[in-house]
Amino acid sequence: MVARGYLPSVAAFSAVVGCLCKRGRVTRAMEVFDAMRAVGSEPTIRTYNSLIGGLCYVGRLEEARDLLNKLKDSPKQTTDIYTFTIVLEGFCKVGRTEDAMAIFEDAIRMGLSPTIFTYNALLNGHCKEGNLLKAYDLLMEMCDSETCPPDKISYTIVLPALLRAGEISAAWKTFKRMEHAGFEADGRALDTLARGLCRQCAADISVLKDAKEVFGKVVSAGHEPVSYTYCLMAQALARGGEVDAAVAILDDMVRKGYALRKRAYTDVVRALCDRSRTRDAVRVLATVIAKDFVPGRNAFDALLGELSRQERWPDAMAVYAAAVKRGVVVSLKRNVKEALVVDHEEEAAWESPAQLGVPQ
Repeated sequence: MVARGYLPSVAAFSAVVGCLCKRGRVTRAMEVFDAMRAVGSEPTIRTYNSLIGGLCYVGRLEEARDLLNKLKDSPKQTTDIYTFTIVLEGFCKVGRTEDAMAIFEDAIRMGLSPTIFTYNALLNGHCKEGNLLKAYDLLMEMCDSETCPPDKISYTIVLPALLRAGEISAAWKTFKRMEHAGFEADGRALDTLARGLCRQCAADISVLKDAKEVFGKVVSAGHEPVSYTYCLMAQALARGGEVDAAVAILDDMVRKGYALRKRAYTDVVRALCDRSRTRDAVRVLATVIAKDFVPGRNAFDALLGELSRQERWPDAMAVYAAAVKRGVVVSLKRNVKEALVVDHEEEAAWESPAQLGVPQ
């Protein structure tokens, strides 16, 4: 058209530049851009955005940044936040988040208001580089902002990244913020969060309440927890003293055909024995054996110890025989001896004048 003396409109030039950039033909798009300026057609911000997007698409980020800087200094064009977002997203995709943050700060200094796309690009960049605490801090900053609060995508970027890194406390706070904002986490993220909270119960049993809440949401959402989550939940409940709930979890696992982890049912058996509930402990072991699982030594030892303490020798012998039959090495003699020592100490303490308040 230009060779024949026709002058295309600015919109036509911009459309051609945009089409070429989308196909990755940035060099050809640059030629069209130069021809546009040569015939006196002034590119619009849309033309520049298409060209900058094309440069980022093919990895020519420095050229894209140079073009952005020229736009910033140009008296004829006014850059918008979309232009900055294109460039900083390009830097984030190649792991250059520090450069992206510098571009972001330039946009703020120019009085531009970041959009949710700007923030999500930065969140993605931080998470991909492993800067999870920076991503978390930025997300919390967004939560406290009235101008640009996070959307579901923002939470979906940060929450799984925190869970993969084992940052369970930060993930829990992110989940609560997400819930407060009216968004739902997907079942897989909830499952992972439940496991992380259950593990934390070993150091801080107060976390059990949070673990139960998340586990309940996983089940109510129709997402079936994996067997490992069930086992960790049973362990956490046993440690927290909610033994009946732990037994119910194990029963549910057996009913669904899940494999029982040795650590899970051992903790439940110990918790039952600590409460002198040997009948329930025997039932748990019997359930495990009925599913062709071989209980570990610790489970048998806990039950033998409690049965010996209660002087239920026939039951203790039956449990001992069950262990030997399945090749589990346990020592009935040691358990009996320990039980007798404990009984002797309790008897001595009971008869002690100090315990009775009698002066010595």
